[in-house]
Amino acid sequence: MGVEVQISSIKSNKKTYIYILIIIIFGTLLYLPAAFQRDLHWKEEIKYVEVAKEMHDTGNWLVPHFGGEIYSHKPPFYFWFLNFNRFLFGGYSVTAVVLASLIPGILIALLTFYWGSLSFNLKYGFLSGLILMTAFYFFALSITVRMDHLMGLFIISALFSFYLGYSSAAEKKKKFYYLIYVFMALSTWIKGPAGFLIPLIVIPVFLLIQKDTGEFKNLELKKGALIFTAAILLWLVPALLKGGKDYAYELLIVQTFGRTVNSFAHQRPVYYYLKTFSFTFLPWSFFLYSAFIYCFRKRKELPRFIKFLLSWFITTFLFFSLISGKLDIYLLPIYPAGAMLAAYLFKETADKKASKYYIIIPAVITLGFLALGSFFIPQELNGIALKNLLLPTISSWILGALIGLILLFKKKYSYISYLVIIIFTVFLLNFSFSAAEPFSQTYTVKPAAEELKELNSDGIKHIAVYKYDGDSAVLGVYLDFWPDVVNNPADFLTYLEQEEIALMVETKDWQSFDGQLVKKIEKEFEILKFNQNYIIITDYRK
Repeated sequence: MGVEVQISSIKSNKKTYIYILIIIIFGTLLYLPAAFQRDLHWKEEIKYVEVAKEMHDTGNWLVPHFGGEIYSHKPPFYFWFLNFNRFLFGGYSVTAVVLASLIPGILIALLTFYWGSLSFNLKYGFLSGLILMTAFYFFALSITVRMDHLMGLFIISALFSFYLGYSSAAEKKKKFYYLIYVFMALSTWIKGPAGFLIPLIVIPVFLLIQKDTGEFKNLELKKGALIFTAAILLWLVPALLKGGKDYAYELLIVQTFGRTVNSFAHQRPVYYYLKTFSFTFLPWSFFLYSAFIYCFRKRKELPRFIKFLLSWFITTFLFFSLISGKLDIYLLPIYPAGAMLAAYLFKETADKKASKYYIIIPAVITLGFLALGSFFIPQELNGIALKNLLLPTISSWILGALIGLILLFKKKYSYISYLVIIIFTVFLLNFSFSAAEPFSQTYTVKPAAEELKELNSDGIKHIAVYKYDGDSAVLGVYLDFWPDVVNNPADFLTYLEQEEIALMVETKDWQSFDGQLVKKIEKEFEILKFNQNYIIITDYRK
């Protein structure tokens, strides 16, 4: 059956639209509650919002700025999305800015469902989408202010376009292949070179594995390169003209080649992802490893689609392992491949093509890990009664393990995937409704920043932060100005000699001061305390 016939069949099936609706509703209910329950994190999240705010306030939409200085780390387009949401919601609320991750996350799930449906059937395409949405790190990035989901959406769209073109008749290939370069350009617009690297390495590796190098001629490489280059230059040339040579050097040299060859940030050993992926892809990690074993044993009989998924996953994993700069977030574009491989294992078992032990063993490990792990959840963490808050999770994991054993005993293997989805969804929702807000209070800087703003409006002229762990410019989100920075104890004492001051200090620094100095300051100044992280020293007494 040709890909055009498969697409037509899926479009004409009413169940397709029911599944799409379920995925949208499930994703919204799963991801959105966390946005209502927390503040922006004091580091990366609030930084991106501050960059978007400065873009809006200055009207410079081509060259991002942070703290008044050129911000060359990322292209401007993600910040456009944040500002578009600001326009819709009337401000930079957590809900408004998180939607720039949440919506792409759901769209990636829908794309995974559609792709899985084309290659398996609707049932296992749907399972692929659910597996992806409930993977721990995919959930985490769907509720976080990061640009990676938006970039990932375009990367996966580029790979999907290639696969559609490769599976199409010769006369219909071009329209899909041209889309590869469009989506590569869009993903590059979001986060720079990372946007085009994955399709650039995955597609050739797959064609080499297929021993189909002749397909390179059909890829329209020259025209595609022109499409990609024209799209990039459409933004890059005006941006470089506006930003100048310093911006050009930072963007093109430091941020591109420096991060790839000898990273100046996030340096990790080559085996880093081998240690972390099992946790970030929970609760599906062990099912995926079982799928790898099954695919290896059936390597001479694998369908073309599975070979493509393996090329996509393994090539990307190895590539980012070899780059010195590593973050778990870099592997996010391979999560749909992992989800579809796990769904493929369940399908092969249900069709009795794979041994039942390919499901039994990872099911026992996963359910046992969750059930036993629930006993090791600490009673208290950072002052939060974590165990009490996660009682629904603990109950569901223990009960789920018992139900899982019964299902395995009764040979109901097809129910295992949905059992895992249910018990892990309980955890994700439990976290969102019960734990997100208390954890937010352990890192939020918003209450202290709003107090500084109020003091400033009351006439306090000298506003500063002492040895702020992040970049103090992020406080501009709440203050509408950038505070002074006091970097050492000597300057700290000098700053206190002024009149009309307000100085924000992290609790850990305050506790490190000499006891006599603390008593002296408490006697002469007003000390305002905010959660367990910050205090404000001021000579203004209300």
